[in-house]
Amino acid sequence: MPFVPQDLLDRISALEREVRQLRGRAQMRPRMDEISNGRVVIAEGGSLEVLAPDGTGLFGVGAFSDWWNHPDGSKQQGVIMQREDGTTAFSVRAFPDAGLGGAGTQAVSIWDRTGHQVLSDDTTSGRGIGSPALPIPFQPLPPANEVIPTSTFVNCWFASIQAHNPVASLQLEFSAAPGSTCEIKVQYRLASDGTWTDIQTDSVAAPAGSSGLTTKTAWYTFPLDRADFEQLVFIRIQGRQKAGTEGVRVSCLGGFTRRTYSRTEVPEPPVQSLAAARAFTAADADDTFGPEQGVDLPVQPPPFPQAPPKEVAADAP
Repeated sequence: MPFVPQDLLDRISALEREVRQLRGRAQMRPRMDEISNGRVVIAEGGSLEVLAPDGTGLFGVGAFSDWWNHPDGSKQQGVIMQREDGTTAFSVRAFPDAGLGGAGTQAVSIWDRTGHQVLSDDTTSGRGIGSPALPIPFQPLPPANEVIPTSTFVNCWFASIQAHNPVASLQLEFSAAPGSTCEIKVQYRLASDGTWTDIQTDSVAAPAGSSGLTTKTAWYTFPLDRADFEQLVFIRIQGRQKAGTEGVRVSCLGGFTRRTYSRTEVPEPPVQSLAAARAFTAADADDTFGPEQGVDLPVQPPPFPQAPPKEVAADAP
């Protein structure tokens, strides 16, 4: 009778168990909804989209559809996050259609539910905040709101602000008594500068035979030239009685800083930022791109359901 090892049956049973385990593992699939290690790469113009059960887009990153192509025809790559009602909440994108006030450069924006950019950078100048506009707190200096009898300019209003937005806009009201002429001067300088720059001079004259004051109200808008982000700048309003003897008055109704509405409002760059500014301008110099994100409207990039409107009201200055 041939010799049979005592543990042969046990060894056969163990081998059968291992075969069953290998056969089961060979038929198992990895989980398709989990990445436990490493990274995911979506390349060559692909995109990742998350949709709600009703098809509303909630999140998208990568290439937008052809409507969002840059003015040169290239695909726009960006990011968008939407609320479950379909309104945009956050985006990194540009409006390439110049008819919509768009630009070839992207803004990082936070939106309210009615399609207004409540927070964004300024894409036209490439520096600072585009939205929101920030108030300029003017301080009255004697003789602000008082009668000015002198023919030499006197300081009437003064503001000290940090440059967050690229453009300043202020409203003045100045008056002349009968037979007198009131002249005002808007001045600007960096806190680090030693001299003032005259931004604009304006005047109003009252006929000698008139009754009461002759008043002029006007807006004065200018870029904050050479101011780096958060750099301290000064704005000053001066007034004088250019002609006559009955006196004049100068009042400041308010002011704010805001985004650029066109490329003509782009401020001169700070000296230390000249190289970066020139590179930015060279890469985005086509005036057909239009002013940055100057139009507030709730447009959604496809494949999100609603197509953007083609006609919108222009932003008021």
